Amino acid sequence: MSPSKRLKPVQQVAASKERNAARSMGQAKQHLAQQEAKLHQLKTYHQEYLGRFQKAASQGISATQLQEYRAFLAKLDSAIREQEKVVAESTVRHTNQKDNWKQKRTRTQALGKVVERYRKEERKAADLSEQKENDEHNTRSK
Repeated sequence: MSPSKRLKPVQQVAASKERNAARSMGQAKQHLAQQEAKLHQLKTYHQEYLGRFQKAASQGISATQLQEYRAFLAKLDSAIREQEKVVAESTVRHTNQKDNWKQKRTRTQALGKVVERYRKEERKAADLSEQKENDEHNTRSK
């Protein structure tokens, strides 16, 4: 069996691993985008709620309402910090998946180049063999 044919299954496995890594990277990217959107929503809601608090405070509010606003804003701040941690973890996960995909892609490309080099060598050897046979045939027919 020729070297290019022997390497074909290896190349197919590498391509399959690359596709799986690409799929994982895509899922990690989608998850990151979702977490970033949640963070943006929390920050937007925080700004809106802070605006309502400031408007209510300027019109005069009771001490109980003031405490409730402050407590809720503190909960929002906490939720934002937690979501920022989730976004940071998702970013790391995406980066790792991307690096993994790049490694798999590099391996697949390298194997492809090796297989192609073997194919060229095999074609060249076949062409030389055919040329030799033709030369021998021409020599015999004279």
